[in-house]
Formats: sequence, C-alpha cells, structure tokens
Amino acid sequence: MTFVDKFIDNQIDSDSELLRLIKLSDRHAFALIYNKYCEILFEHAYRIVRDREVCMDIVQEIFAWFWTNREYLEINSLKPYLLAAVKFQVANYIRKNKTHEKYIQNFLKVSSSIPAIDEISEIKELKDLITHLTNLLPEKCKQVFMLSRNEYLSNKEIAAKMGISEKTVEMHITLALKKLRVGVSDYLNLLLIFF
Repeated sequence: MTFVDKFIDNQIDSDSELLRLIKLSDRHAFALIYNKYCEILFEHAYRIVRDREVCMDIVQEIFAWFWTNREYLEINSLKPYLLAAVKFQVANYIRKNKTHEKYIQNFLKVSSSIPAIDEISEIKELKDLITHLTNLLPEKCKQVFMLSRNEYLSNKEIAAKMGISEKTVEMHITLALKKLRVGVSDYLNLLLIFF
C-alpha cells in the first residue's frame, strides 16, 4: 500500500504524522500538507495585501522555507504555525514596500486570529498587546470576539451558541476591532517603520 493510499484510508490522518514524515524528507507528506494548507494561507495573506501575485509569492516562500528547514522544525501545531508565518511574511512585505498605511486596517482584522510564533519577539509583543487589550473588553464583547478569532466560529454559530442575534454579534466584533485598532495603531506604526 502506497503512502497516498494509507492517507486516503485515514491510516495517516494527522498533521503530527505528516510532520514526522516530512522530517524524513518524505515529499508525498509535504505535498499533502501543501495541498491542505495552501489555499488557507493564501486567503489569510489576501485579506491584508489584496494582490494575488504577491500572496502567491508569500505562500510559496513559506513552503520553500518550510521544506528547506524541515529537519530542524519543532512544531506542536501545524496550522497555527503556518498562519503565524503568513502574518510575519505579510508584515515583512508591507515593511519592505513602505505602503503600510493602507494595510493597517486589514492587518488588524486578522492579526488576533492568527497565533504567533513565540520566537519572533515583535510578533509576540503584538500578540501580548492584543491579548491584554482583549482582556479589557466588556465580558460579552470579549466572549464574542474570542469565539470569532480564536475558535473561528461564524457570526451565525456565535449567535446560536450565545443565544443572541447575529446583529448583536456583529456589533460586538465591530466594537472589539475598534478598541483594538486604537490600542495597537501606534505599536503597528512603530513596528512597520523601524523593522
């Protein structure tokens, strides 16, 4: 039975198993991870950059780096790791192209929904600031925001889970983003200017 057959038969169904195989230079495992996450990473980059070619380049750079460094990677959870890599690459792109002002709003919308890589101090600081600001939100607003950004629930799912209307969910998310935007805008400007 081939690797692909085993994967299809759910004998290899976890990212941790795929990561183990990638460390052994298994190209089939790499192809499966690429196919599984390529579109997700592209969508996250596109939310901020809004340029298809740039987003494809960002995704390709992430996977090229991932393969090149496969033997040394210590990853506990693959999806958050790759999403953090997208956020970092997008920040680099914005910084290099000195067009950061028009991206700040889009960056803020997704920055709290993508877990950061702890080794990258700038991203960790931003994550810590967002966590702190999130904790200052009114309790119901905070609950809605966390369900949206951390558990990736839709507005409809959040409304059903909390017993409130979708309109109320939207109101809470808008309020949370507004407060976060004010709290991190100075930090983002400094981060994007000096790095």
